[in-house]
Amino acid sequence: MKTYTHILFAGLVLIAGTATTPAVAQVSPEIQLATRGVMSFNMDNAADRTTSAVNDFSDTALLLGFRQKMYNSYRAQMVIGLQFPDADSDLGQVFYHQIFLRLENKTNMIKMGRSRVRSALIEFPTLRDDDAIFFTDVLNPFSSGENTEDNQYGNVMEIARVFAQRFWVRLHGEHFNRTPLLPGMPETEFDLNAAGFSLQYRVPESQLWNRPFVQQIGVGVNTFLSADNSNSSTLNETLRNITVSAIFNLRPDPVHFIDLRHQTIINTGLDGVTTFVNFAGMARARSIASFSSLRYLYRKLERPTLQLALSFGYKTFPDLTIETNQRQLVLNGFYRIGENFDVGVQYQNIQFTGEMARLAGRSENRIQFSMIFAIDQLWNNQFDTRDSLLNLEHGYIQ
Repeated sequence: MKTYTHILFAGLVLIAGTATTPAVAQVSPEIQLATRGVMSFNMDNAADRTTSAVNDFSDTALLLGFRQKMYNSYRAQMVIGLQFPDADSDLGQVFYHQIFLRLENKTNMIKMGRSRVRSALIEFPTLRDDDAIFFTDVLNPFSSGENTEDNQYGNVMEIARVFAQRFWVRLHGEHFNRTPLLPGMPETEFDLNAAGFSLQYRVPESQLWNRPFVQQIGVGVNTFLSADNSNSSTLNETLRNITVSAIFNLRPDPVHFIDLRHQTIINTGLDGVTTFVNFAGMARARSIASFSSLRYLYRKLERPTLQLALSFGYKTFPDLTIETNQRQLVLNGFYRIGENFDVGVQYQNIQFTGEMARLAGRSENRIQFSMIFAIDQLWNNQFDTRDSLLNLEHGYIQ
């Protein structure tokens, strides 16, 4: 794996060294390079366990993209991205989280490859996108829960259409990673095991400066498809998740800005699931998860300088034989000390009851001191930008 990483790095150096060479605009592609480094010092204190301290660089990512004008109104894009996964995952040292082709024009988009699945509709101002994953994402019922990436990345096939530059309609088919939960269960299945759609109203990024009251609102449906065998570790009926989300600008002041973000995920669950002993059972039990964030942003000279956010999540499992719920509080602040370089601190408190306490423990506290560095570079610029490469990664201050 290290060899592949070195080869990719050498390729990036070669591209950077030749990017200034004159080229024919109609033939040469536009070249994109983006990276986000996320480093944090984590101090954890969990019930019935000793306090631990970890130097964490997970979710650091490097992305390379190419875009080319087609013979008609469309343009094509190829993206290759690698990410450093969590230290306790079994994905190895490097995980290729973005490998896809996309064909798009002003109103239509087709995307195929490996990328972020539609397990969430909006982003929340947390340090990492998996800090509150039990509340913010549709959970993968085929996974053992060892890797948070199982809930976020997969093989995707997506078609989208944009109406009036603000209304997005998406249809998607996805393959969520399948963990062998029982001895002898095959790993090499790559069939589509999820499908769904989403409807969203989104203010274009070029119009965010106007700060209308409703910035984004949407609904999505994700259905995990039934498996055609009798293995108890697979689904024998469809499992549906319904997601509703919204972002409201409470104070659209250009300097002192406040917004409210909310998302609720309703998991219809499988019939007869009244208890669980592992992650897959939790993902298949009927549940309602909500997560909300109140964010303050100070924009000095139209540049984000300081962000403070308070977030709260609540999840309940109404069909279980014993009362089970989960609560999480996230409080953080980030300060931009230079161009694309931020420092921050985040505190989390998680409380579990019932079956969740048996699975994950009763409580956990975490304090994180972080540094974040992001770069988004472009050569041979040919297009206006609807989304930059960094939009594929988690963002928290904008």
